[in-house]
Amino acid sequence: MSGRQTSRRTSQRDAMGFTQAEKDVADVMIWLRCNHGREVSYADIAAGVKIPDGCRLRRAVRVVRVIAANRGDRLERFQPSADPARRDPARRRVWTIRYMRSGHGDEFSARDAMSAARAAMTSVKDMHRATTFEAANPHSIARTEFATMAQAADECITKVAGLEVVGPQAVRRENTGSWDHPVGIER
Repeated sequence: MSGRQTSRRTSQRDAMGFTQAEKDVADVMIWLRCNHGREVSYADIAAGVKIPDGCRLRRAVRVVRVIAANRGDRLERFQPSADPARRDPARRRVWTIRYMRSGHGDEFSARDAMSAARAAMTSVKDMHRATTFEAANPHSIARTEFATMAQAADECITKVAGLEVVGPQAVRRENTGSWDHPVGIER
């Protein structure tokens, strides 16, 4: 079978002009919005939209994450369920996700956002370390460009480090390892 026949088969449009992938994304988006705020696993989504739990479903969920971000909503990252009742047959925690509409966050979505921010800051620190090294390397192919990137990363780190003045709910205290009070909950 040639590549042309394969691509024609996967992108066939129905009578309304939609591909199967487009219909999958629409089904997943509608189902997640109807179940907003609930912890759901891939198995839950698969059962809800009648798509087999596999690459087709995972592809649709990735596209829905982008669409949600464009709408101002948030599709959280998959994390182990906080609910002890949600265990698979081997008694392992099930990985779940939540769709949160704009303006409907809680302490769990705030923790997810802080986790994502910490991961991003780790990447920025790695970028700063690498670009600073290359900017100082006399054999680098682009010293001035790396110096500019290192300066931008340094400014980003400095700006984010200043978040502590926003209040204790915004940042985690590094020396204690605990929260002053739960994120997103006012005293």
